[in-house]
Amino acid sequence: MSSVMEGYSDYREAARLGIQQAGCDPVLAEHFAAQAISPRNACLDGVQSSDALVALLGARYGWVAPSGQSATEEEYDEARRRHMPILVFVQDGAARELRQQEFVRRVEDYIGGHFRKSFRDANDLRRLISEAIVAADFGGAPAPPVGAEARIRAALSRKPENTQYSVWMKMCWATPRDEEVVDPVDLDDAASQQRLQRLAHNCDPPLLNYELGKKPEATLARLRVRQGEVQGSMPDEHATIVTIHSDGTLTVLQNVTGPRLRDPNRLLVGMHRLDPDVVRDRLERSWSFAAAWWNDRDGPRRHDPLLYGVGFYDVGTRSFERVADHESGGLTIPPKCPENPLIAFDPRRVSRAVLNEPEPEIARIIKLVELRFRGWASNVW
Repeated sequence: MSSVMEGYSDYREAARLGIQQAGCDPVLAEHFAAQAISPRNACLDGVQSSDALVALLGARYGWVAPSGQSATEEEYDEARRRHMPILVFVQDGAARELRQQEFVRRVEDYIGGHFRKSFRDANDLRRLISEAIVAADFGGAPAPPVGAEARIRAALSRKPENTQYSVWMKMCWATPRDEEVVDPVDLDDAASQQRLQRLAHNCDPPLLNYELGKKPEATLARLRVRQGEVQGSMPDEHATIVTIHSDGTLTVLQNVTGPRLRDPNRLLVGMHRLDPDVVRDRLERSWSFAAAWWNDRDGPRRHDPLLYGVGFYDVGTRSFERVADHESGGLTIPPKCPENPLIAFDPRRVSRAVLNEPEPEIARIIKLVELRFRGWASNVW
């Protein structure tokens, strides 16, 4: 149930009673428990949890949020974006503020609005709401949501193309909210694709390299941008694949094999090492891009916190350690990694603030990967 709150308690109580009279459970902000999230996100979550939105529009537009809209209009837009049933009730005879006049005109627009009802007083409102809900057909139970952890695990389970002689790392971020984050139409829009590439080129440190070619590929559910040659046995050392899904799942797939060693005496050593410095470099670039993309896509931080995960593909017989400048020959080949992909840890929850200052989280990833390698090398798995 959405309306201004100050000075409107009688009408909100009447709406609550009308919803209950119709046999439904009302969701009102004043009944929410204390929460760790912002009031804005708590209210929008209330919309997300509901089967329909009841909007009460009186004289006042209400406090204007940083988005430039009132909380009521933000909740109305959230319900429209989710294609939820919306029942509108407009107070008869109210001397409406200018912004409220504009909002009411938008809501009751003959083509794009809603067939609303006018109410005179609280008793009238209670009756109208009860009748409208009883008459409405909200269609059955919604489909069960696909959780962020499931989306991350599904993304990590998808191996990249032929990675022979190379190790690839995939970073995945997902929002716990089960909703559309990117309009599928935007995924195939040239301007949106160029914006994505600018973010990836201009973040600090940059994810993509201007000197390497790019290839965008769009489908109904995702946009993928490839950098460098990623097919065959010897991909470019900076080969990268960025994928944006409409549900907000972001993946960055990178070659972490490192530079090709030209010294034949060290080539064999390099084939059996995964250099932590190379992994750290790729992690810094992927986190930098994730921060740039989420800040651009969701400045008000509607999607906060996020979950993330990381996996490695075709680790093979490698240890997780640096290749020393003087190292050559006499190599003991490590045991083969028993998992492919190697998932470093279960999906982990982080606040959006971590994306802007990721160093502690990157250090944690490096340590956990080191422990995973150490685990199977010592037969403690």
